[in-house]
This record gives sequence, structure tokens and C-alpha cells, in this order.
Amino acid sequence: MRAAFGPKVARRVLQYELERLREQAGVTHARAGERLGISRVGFTHLTSGRNLPSKPAVEVLMDLFGRPDRVPMMLELLSRAKQRTDGTGAPISSMNDFELAIGLEAVATDIEAFESMSVTGLLQTEAYARALIGYHASITPGVDVEQSVALRVQRQSVITRETAPARLRCVLEEQALRRPVANAEVMREQFEHLLDMTERQNVTLQVMPREVGLHPALKGPFFLLRFEDDWRVAYEETRHHAYYYDSADAVEDYAQVMNHLRHLALNPQRSRAFLERLRKEAQ
Repeated sequence: MRAAFGPKVARRVLQYELERLREQAGVTHARAGERLGISRVGFTHLTSGRNLPSKPAVEVLMDLFGRPDRVPMMLELLSRAKQRTDGTGAPISSMNDFELAIGLEAVATDIEAFESMSVTGLLQTEAYARALIGYHASITPGVDVEQSVALRVQRQSVITRETAPARLRCVLEEQALRRPVANAEVMREQFEHLLDMTERQNVTLQVMPREVGLHPALKGPFFLLRFEDDWRVAYEETRHHAYYYDSADAVEDYAQVMNHLRHLALNPQRSRAFLERLRKEAQ
């Protein structure tokens, strides 16, 4: 799935990728700056988003970090980040949506999610994720099931890490929970995991009962991400593309929809009781 996004999102992802690849390579800010012929502070400005690197600087850094394979993607991000037009733009060919989602979630402070088809990826057990991904692989060529499952589990560290975990507020439709993705044992384990996650102070889960008819998110799932500087981005997916929006009007629209969904859904306490019933039914 390809990701379409505008210059502000591209700038964020570029700075995240620079810092992530630097850390993976074990290169200090001072050494990276020295290779570029700038100070340590100068390089820090690149990873903080204050300044954008040049094309030659990107190529030098990817060589220093031992990741020349990332040059095409980083240059596409740089080109998009320099654009002065608003909107999502065309999908970036060298970066898939999962890479982008992981990158943004890793530095988000708050994540809001609405899911109507299945348990959201941040709350899936490994067995549940394998069942979903395995089915997708059976009808979609080129999907590496084990690698995809490992990435999905890794992605969840954003809400389970010990240091500054992101806050997750999620609304799940009842039909998403009742869909028999796998056998009873896997489903029971999934319900138990959801109950465990609701005990975390940074996780709030609400269930939208099927008695609720019309609501403002009938077109499908979406996410809202908030960052340390209060910048926000919303994204939603189609079968082939994911669209990221960061304009104030678009983000506010998604925020109002999410607030309405939380009002319609069961409160957290009643949602836990609902999950308890589902766990018993799966025995």
C-alpha cells in the first residue's frame, strides 16, 4: 500500500528517518556533522526538522549509516518536504504505508483510532495478527507473513514501552470484535489481551455496540496522531493507498468525528464488561 501525504508530513518523516538510521548505525551527532562538514549542532538541526538536508548531504549520510538502499526513499521525502503546495500529493513510490505509520507512531504522544472491521493493529495479539496477515498473503502475492507479523508486534511498543508510552484512545465496533478471524482459542486470547491492555493507564478502549445505527464514521477506520509540539495528522486507508492529512480543517473534522464516536460508544467500564462477556462466549 502506497502512502500519499504533503510536505509537512514528509518533513516529519525525513527527520525521524535520519535519527532512526543514525541510531541504528551507532553514529554520533558529532561524527555525522563532521562527515557533512558542519557542527554537531548543525546536524541536530537536521534531525529536529529545523533545517532540511541537501541532496548530497542525504547521499553522504546514507553511506555513513550503511544504508545506501534508503537513498531513493530519502530523496523522495526531501523533494516532497520542499514543496510549497498543500494537500496530500501523489503517493511516494519508494515508501509504503506501513513504514510511514511506524515512523509517525514512534514519535507520537497521542494516538486516537476508530476500527470497524477488525481489532486495531496496535492491540492485536501475535496469533490474531498472523491469522489476518496469513489470509491477506493467500490472496496477495509477495507478502512475507512472518516478517509482517514481527513488524506489527514491534509497532505496538509505542504504547507498551516503559519510557513515555503514547496514549491510545480507541473505539472498536462490536462487529470488529465478533468477526471470527481465527479459532476460539485465538479469539479468547485476543479478548484477554484487550482486557489486559485496558488496565494500562495510557490505554482507553470503548466498544461501539451494534445497536448504534448511523454514526459519522461509516466510511471506515481512521487514525489521529498528536505530537509533542501539538502538531496533528489524520490518516485513513483504501485498498491501495493511505492518505495523510495535516491541514487544520481536515484534522479538526476527524477530531469532531472521533469525539462523536466516543459519545456513542460504551464508556470504558461498560466496554470492559462487554469484553468479559465476549471472552466467556469464546470458551
